[in-house]
Amino acid sequence: MSTAGSFIIVTGGDALYFPLIIELIGSIHAACPAGAGRPAIGVIDGGLAGSQRAELIAKHGCLVAEFAPTDDAEKRALRARPALAVNLGKLHLDQMFPGFQQIVFMDADSWVQDWRAIEYLLGASSGGALAITPSWNRYREHAVAVRWWLWRFPQLRSFNIKNARHAGLPHRVRREVGVKADLNAGVFALNAAAKHWERMRHWQRLILRKGKPFTSDGLAMALTCHIDNYPLQQLPAFCNYMEKWLYNPASGKFVDYFYPHEPVGIVHLADQKVLRFDRMATIAVAGTDGLTHQISLRFAGQGNEPINAQSGVVLATEEAGQ
Repeated sequence: MSTAGSFIIVTGGDALYFPLIIELIGSIHAACPAGAGRPAIGVIDGGLAGSQRAELIAKHGCLVAEFAPTDDAEKRALRARPALAVNLGKLHLDQMFPGFQQIVFMDADSWVQDWRAIEYLLGASSGGALAITPSWNRYREHAVAVRWWLWRFPQLRSFNIKNARHAGLPHRVRREVGVKADLNAGVFALNAAAKHWERMRHWQRLILRKGKPFTSDGLAMALTCHIDNYPLQQLPAFCNYMEKWLYNPASGKFVDYFYPHEPVGIVHLADQKVLRFDRMATIAVAGTDGLTHQISLRFAGQGNEPINAQSGVVLATEEAGQ
């Protein structure tokens, strides 16, 4: 396992995402093993208020950096939507946060429930591979997304296919990457010295000529690993969980939906827009006790106080299925 000084955990966001950034920081501090030393935390400023930026630095000891576009396509994307500095900046972390051996990135709407997820990310990336979780997994109701034309002719659909088409990439590239696993860029780890960084930036520059800036990071990673065959370690959903939710009231933790219901490592609210922006919002989550819990998926603590990892946010319960 890497020492606290050898890696940095980076996130990012704008003023709207600031509360989530604070919760992520709190979860890192709560989950970090006692005596291990708190890791460095970096934040990409995607439109933070001055007071928010100052709080991150002074109160939470964060390293805050701004993404400086150098390509015309990057500049156009940021003029249209400044918060895209986070998506674009993900592929420049080796330059934005120098001095660390390994870099872990986590979207602001994710948080650490079990520190083993961070250890897995660091371990998987220690040999020079991109450590990341694929989107195709056992939690999907359909192994492959297919659109049927005239109810007879199948058309394969995936993140890679759609975004490679939008980017106008060559047909050969689209065919090859389209049948490979989508890589979720919301959580990943990579050595600072890995050759992936420059190659991912190369692909992103090509994508931005015609493609979508918001998805350019994930597609660039897929192209680098699937087309150029750069080393890749595909991690379990434990390291970036946004699947079917299951809550264990005995432990106060979210657990894997499928047996043996191990605790989730990193909770990701990628598909939970209401929960991301309303701390009091809840959803119905099945429990290991057979009840349905009306609960929030957000980190239970506030700020960087020592949070009781057993605490939950259960507001009501009823018999499951009623």
